[in-house]
Amino acid sequence: MLRDRHCVFPWCTRDARACDLDHIRPYVPMDEGGPPGQTAPANLAPLCRRHHRAKTARRWHYQRHGDGTYTWRGPYGHVYLVTPLGTTPFPPARTHPA
Repeated sequence: MLRDRHCVFPWCTRDARACDLDHIRPYVPMDEGGPPGQTAPANLAPLCRRHHRAKTARRWHYQRHGDGTYTWRGPYGHVYLVTPLGTTPFPPARTHPA
């Protein structure tokens, strides 16, 4: 909550104190072979309930970068960079038939 003061989904401003803590890389129980340290701060990010559900439903994917920014990929190929200063959209990835 100190690092990310709000939901890290593009353009969301929900206060981190009202968010779920999401495992960026999916959590695997230890008895199923999951590695230790999965709940380390580097693998957690605040997502409001709506955006947590969108991510968990596998419609949205994201990763955290070492500089504290996040790259999100939406279901239609749109890419967004989320920083403490806001969200920057990038053009959707284009796929052309061969």
